[in-house]
Amino acid sequence: MPRIRIDYGPEPQQFGHFYLPTEVSAAPLPVVMLLHGGYWSADFHLNLSTAFATELARSGVAAWNVEYRRVGAGGGWAETSADVQAALAAVGDLLPTHAPVPLDVSDVRLLGHSAGAQLAVWVAGQRDSPVRPSRVVSQAGALDLASRAATRRGGAVLEALFGVDFATDPQTYLDASPLHRVPTGVPTVCIHGAEDVQVPAAASRVYVEAAREAGDRAAYWEVPGEGHNDFLDRTSRSWELSLRALLDRDPWSLGC
Repeated sequence: MPRIRIDYGPEPQQFGHFYLPTEVSAAPLPVVMLLHGGYWSADFHLNLSTAFATELARSGVAAWNVEYRRVGAGGGWAETSADVQAALAAVGDLLPTHAPVPLDVSDVRLLGHSAGAQLAVWVAGQRDSPVRPSRVVSQAGALDLASRAATRRGGAVLEALFGVDFATDPQTYLDASPLHRVPTGVPTVCIHGAEDVQVPAAASRVYVEAAREAGDRAAYWEVPGEGHNDFLDRTSRSWELSLRALLDRDPWSLGC
């Protein structure tokens, strides 16, 4: 499927791939912004989300698959979080200049997997953003950074991201942790594989409970028999449910 590379900033990692349906109506297109996972590390790239982005375009929406500065590629929390905010703002002022059809910038949906889900839910809560998402879908999201910092691998990864450990600067972790930033004011669907050993499903369950208690509209869908990386497999139930959560008019009224 044809794609357009768009630079949303001057740095090498500040770009995204923009996909449009081959057949469109006169109605403005919703936009889905995708944020890939991979431990916020330069070892992983936006190609993790390419297949899902093209699937979305085939389904009739515009897809904005975003790269961002990561640890080892000019990133760290200050740079990474700034890039995600800039990429979201670009939906309102930059993407329309590259689209031959109108975009509905009042209907911008966010999708993130793993570390990308943390970024998606976090940026959804930035109420001063010039573009406010209409929904956010978290796939196996690392949504509780404080608890994740207590694990050996999670602690090392997050210390690389933040440049400080949790014991020294807990507030930095809490400010970036979606669990500790509710309510976002954005309807959310959290999807998690029951067999996920990299980010346990409890991270999504606890987040949804907290979001609901804070007044957000939130749903938790658990996928039996699937794990962390099944979201990257187009034959999986996790993939199917992610499409439903993004494309259905009211996924919160559905069960998985």
